[in-house]
This record gives sequence, structure tokens and C-alpha cells, in this order.
Amino acid sequence: MKKTLPIALILLCLTLFQVVSLMRDKSDVGRVNATPAAAQTVQVLGVYFSPPAGSAQAIVRAIDESRHEILVQAYSFTHNAIAQALARAQARGVSVKVLLDQKSDSGNHYVIGVLNQANIEMREDGKHAIAHNKVMVIDDEVVITGSFNFTNSAETRNAENFLILKSADLAHEYKLQWQLHWGHSG
Repeated sequence: MKKTLPIALILLCLTLFQVVSLMRDKSDVGRVNATPAAAQTVQVLGVYFSPPAGSAQAIVRAIDESRHEILVQAYSFTHNAIAQALARAQARGVSVKVLLDQKSDSGNHYVIGVLNQANIEMREDGKHAIAHNKVMVIDDEVVITGSFNFTNSAETRNAENFLILKSADLAHEYKLQWQLHWGHSG
């Protein structure tokens, strides 16, 4: 474990370097409102892998620390603690909106019930073959993203990862994409 941590950090740094390089290239295909500044001030708040179980607590903490807005894009969402944290945020006055993949809703019944009971606005994105994003944008400055679906399986059985990043510029880019998908969802 001790030997793999430095290797993982080196790989993370290389990956972030590649992201920065791509974000600086305005000709990057598929970019909306590409801005070179988007990657200039990124602070890595956390790098998480599962298994082992327990990494979702970092997402719960980030939600619990939110002050005014949480935007969620989720392909699959069955993780009770994350859903409960979103409900708590909504109850304390944070604006919470959740965008789910239209086809994945059959497995999300419990979480959808929790979110509905908390009066959290939700939409389903059915425009794409799969709305496969796993993203949270918190307070216009924190981005949570990676392969980690907000599910119990991602927490305990699957090999998953996610990053918690702090950058107003990066959060702005993700929020623009979130708004694009929210706009065509029902």
C-alpha cells in the first residue's frame, strides 16, 4: 500500500497535467466555452478509490459543508448516505438539483423517494444513449467527478475512483455542461 500511494500520486499528477494541457488547447473537440484559465487554479481536495468501502463519506462531507447550491449528474444513484446528505442540504436551504439518466431510474426507487420527500428538483436526461456523467458541482467552486457512480456497489464491490477538486473556473465549466443537459431533460 505504501509503495502504491506515490505511484498513484505520480499518475494523478500526470493526468492533471494532461487535463491542463487539453483545457488550454482551444481547438479541443467537444469543448464548450473553452477557457485557458479553467485549469490554472485547481486544488485537489481528495483522491479516492474503492474498494475499500468508506470513500463515499468524503462526498457526504462535501455535501454537508455546502452553503448555497449542489448540482448533481448521476448515471445511477442508489447510495443512501449520499441521498440523505442531499436531503439535509435541501432542508437547511441549499438549492439541490439532481439530473439522472432516464434509463437508470428503475434501480433508483429508494433514492428517488428520499429526494422527492425532500422536495429536491429532479429531471431525467433521455437525449443520449447513456447519460453517463457522475458529477457534483458544489457552491460554484467544488467539483466531484470520476468513475464513481453514487451507488452502494461503487462503494463496496466495484473498482471505482473520484476526485474532489476546488476551482471556481473548473466548477464554472462543469456547471455550464450541467445546465446544457438540464435544459434538454424532462
